[in-house]
Amino acid sequence: MDELENMLNIRIQRTSNFSKVNYEIKITTETPVNAQQFPNMDFNFKKIDIVCSEVELDSFFKINNEIKEICKNIEKLKSRFFVRFVFDKCYIKFWNENINLDSHIEFNECKINVNVQDVNIDEIYLKTQNFQNCNFENLSLLSGEVKTVHIDLINASINLFQIVIMEISDNKANKIAIRNSKINQIMIQKAVIKMNFVIHASTVNTITIKDVYFESLSAFNEVIFQDKFGFHEVTYKGLTLFDKCVFNTNAEFEYIFFEKFASFRGTTFNRGLNLDYTSSDKDINFFGIKGLESKESKANTSQETYRSIKHNLEKIGNKIDANKYHTLELDQKRKELKENKWKNKKEYVVFWLHNLSSEHSTNWFLALCWIFFVGILTVFFLHLDIAKDLVFHPEHFKGEYFAKLFDQVLKFIYIGNMEDELKTHPLIFLLNKVSLGYLYYQFLTAVRKDTRK
Repeated sequence: MDELENMLNIRIQRTSNFSKVNYEIKITTETPVNAQQFPNMDFNFKKIDIVCSEVELDSFFKINNEIKEICKNIEKLKSRFFVRFVFDKCYIKFWNENINLDSHIEFNECKINVNVQDVNIDEIYLKTQNFQNCNFENLSLLSGEVKTVHIDLINASINLFQIVIMEISDNKANKIAIRNSKINQIMIQKAVIKMNFVIHASTVNTITIKDVYFESLSAFNEVIFQDKFGFHEVTYKGLTLFDKCVFNTNAEFEYIFFEKFASFRGTTFNRGLNLDYTSSDKDINFFGIKGLESKESKANTSQETYRSIKHNLEKIGNKIDANKYHTLELDQKRKELKENKWKNKKEYVVFWLHNLSSEHSTNWFLALCWIFFVGILTVFFLHLDIAKDLVFHPEHFKGEYFAKLFDQVLKFIYIGNMEDELKTHPLIFLLNKVSLGYLYYQFLTAVRKDTRK
């Protein structure tokens, strides 16, 4: 082991940059798991870990090239070696430089700072195999041109991720995919992104996307948006997904254009949604969305947004959910009328009665209760002695007396009842028939909402 370690030290000391870094060489002999199946053959190999701990590197480009040369020299030894260069708890900066790391380079629990600004470079590869539990303090692509951008990270922590004034083409190698990660802030502005952009099963505190073209897949799936969400002047030319997301902030979509299919399937909006200035050439899937009926969501969701959701649900034949958002749409309309009720007295009264009687033709049980109430009022107005008895002797309303009263109520909730007893009181007759006609219509409409095709 000492001879091999000395040999490695000699090769490292020949380098001008890596030799200045404090490092430790660890050599162990490893045996593959299935080696016991071949007892007459030696599958052992030496595992060489060159570990650099708690160092700060302002540039990694030159050291990366030197590591490649060291590996080439180790390969010339013609022995079975598995080499890793491990940077543990280090602070690494990649400033305006190409990033292309071989698989034997590993950053463990490091602070990473990537910045490209006003320069043209060839490639940036940030792969999960190289970064384990790392904190990306800054991951910024600001103007300039990068021919290949390949970001594929899992279980990362990102403080700031931004793309500004850039065009990222689709050259088959380009990719942005971040999964199971925590992201504090995302900012994308004045950019054209032609390749797939995917964030999956992650938490995002703040995100702002403005004046951006997504020309391929754009997917935020199972993402939790916490503090701020603002999409403005964004054009989606490819498939767009916001499936099973959770918005703990108001979801602001302003001047958004979906050229192809968009989906919010199974997404929860806890603080409202704004689609007032959103348009789409294709259907938008809102199946299974939740939260927009809550008090807080209603305060931040407009009538136009509810109408848009209702319209898209009706287009795919989902009448049941469409009626739910039709109710919410009318409820927002009622609030608007209430704020200006002195200017729209008649329209406000109609909306108020519609909501009071059947919650805008969605609650058949409420309409049925009102029908029985009209019957009770009719009995009381026709027989004032019954009303007085109810006030002064409520204990009478039981047994046979109650059964007779119930029969009377059933008689007067029948809209076709034309008995002389009712006709001799024209005002009561009129109010009974008009009220029952209106309530029967609301009852039938409410029942149909869950059964119509």
